[in-house]
Amino acid sequence: MNTYRLVGMCVKGMDFDMTKNNIMIAALRLFLLRGYRNVSLVDVANEIGITKGGIYHYFRSKEELLHSVVCYLFDHFEGKYADLFSKEQSFQESLKFMLGGEQEVYLECLLKIKPGDYRTNNASLALEIMHNFPEIQARIDRGQLELRDTITKKIQICQEVGEIRRDVDAQILATIVLSIASGLNILGANLNTKAMHQQIMDSFLQLIRSNTSKE
Repeated sequence: MNTYRLVGMCVKGMDFDMTKNNIMIAALRLFLLRGYRNVSLVDVANEIGITKGGIYHYFRSKEELLHSVVCYLFDHFEGKYADLFSKEQSFQESLKFMLGGEQEVYLECLLKIKPGDYRTNNASLALEIMHNFPEIQARIDRGQLELRDTITKKIQICQEVGEIRRDVDAQILATIVLSIASGLNILGANLNTKAMHQQIMDSFLQLIRSNTSKE
């Protein structure tokens, strides 16, 4: 079995400041690859070369670990989105991360997984959280609303400068962006390609672009 030693990990004389993050990254990686039900705390411990007791130092149960993992992931992406959509750049540039395939690449690099390895269990994990962990689903719902508001503000700014049509509701457009991004995550391998991501983004931008911004 391969042991993944993540950033800051030291098996003997552990750096406890880094171990908690490493546990969460390893757990998320395994949850996506195998599904939540098929992963034990022993599996997570083995993944980064520590004992099960080392995990209990931070998490009382696998359920608490899952909750922390979801919060960790959303905090990670919310910070990324906040930075991305606050920059003085075009909406097209901001959109690349969500619809151009860069979000998926970012996640794969963070978790050290191969493209497409986690697609089936990603959907299964989402359904399991939705049905069995309402408090975690509430955190996800709250994060989506915050992201929608962040995108809405960016769209409103772009409408003011003439990059995006003013006759469409900014909040509705932001919700459509989130819907497309979520839908891309469940497409099969034949459709979930870089070329398809680019075509979807180009078509969407063509629909919302202001006449004054067209060349």
